[in-house]
Amino acid sequence: MKMAEKRNPALVELILVILFFALASMVLVQVFVKAHLLSRESRAQTLGLIAAEDLLEQWKELPTQPEQLFSSENGWEEEAAGGNVRTFRSGCNEEMQPVPLEQAVYELRAELWTEEKEAGALLHIRIQVTGLRDGKTQVDLETARYAAET
Repeated sequence: MKMAEKRNPALVELILVILFFALASMVLVQVFVKAHLLSRESRAQTLGLIAAEDLLEQWKELPTQPEQLFSSENGWEEEAAGGNVRTFRSGCNEEMQPVPLEQAVYELRAELWTEEKEAGALLHIRIQVTGLRDGKTQVDLETARYAAET
């Protein structure tokens, strides 16, 4: 009967060590998951910025003819006109390659508007890259170009 009441300290110590390693591994898994998510978000921002800057540079070539850049052949669709602003949308996958909006992970949105001035027009463009899953804007760039009257 005295054997049943005797406790083994090595067994208790082993259980505590296993518990410690289990807790430490849970923390490490959470750290790695968070690092992976941050890496994906950073990659999306970088690729989105490259795509948006590329669009801005292409637009600067022909700012008065956006139909050539934002055509349906290039995967863009124009939203219903609302006042002075023209809005074009396109979808992208995780690598920021064009895909149909139904399959897209990110949305590229281009808004164009014109301010008439005395000697010409100030043409504006705003490019946004937004995640369709979380609705978070990854990139938001805007620029303008002056076009003199001819």
